[in-house]
Amino acid sequence: MADLRVELLAVEDCPHLEQARRDLESVLGKGIIEVPIQLVFVTGADDAEFLGFQGSPTIRVNGDDVVAQPELPIAFGCRVYRDADGRARGSPPIESIRAAVDAHRRGRLEAFQREEAARVAEFARAAEAAESTPGSTSASERQPEES
Repeated sequence: MADLRVELLAVEDCPHLEQARRDLESVLGKGIIEVPIQLVFVTGADDAEFLGFQGSPTIRVNGDDVVAQPELPIAFGCRVYRDADGRARGSPPIESIRAAVDAHRRGRLEAFQREEAARVAEFARAAEAAESTPGSTSASERQPEES
């Protein structure tokens, strides 16, 4: 999880910043590795443009908005979210935060499993090659050493 980058972008007086932070900390607290939250205050329209900011608060996991809404314009102001029941909210639904973090964790686990499988396969190939090399003896053919 060391490569997990979490950003919480907001305008300074955002009334929903603390709720977004609590939800984010709750989700991140379920992991075994502490993940820092990078808090980014957007101070004007130029910052919003530069950051591709669509409103406050916004949570990004590895650069991806947890509630991707490409149709939203760049905005220096509040952002409205919808929960699973369609109700308006001022911060990203915790389910969206959890889904984004879990997707990252699954991806890291799958990558680790692929790397381990490749190591095991390479070890097996090397062992097989060593056994089939003329003049080599397998472990079962070797005589135990006397002390």
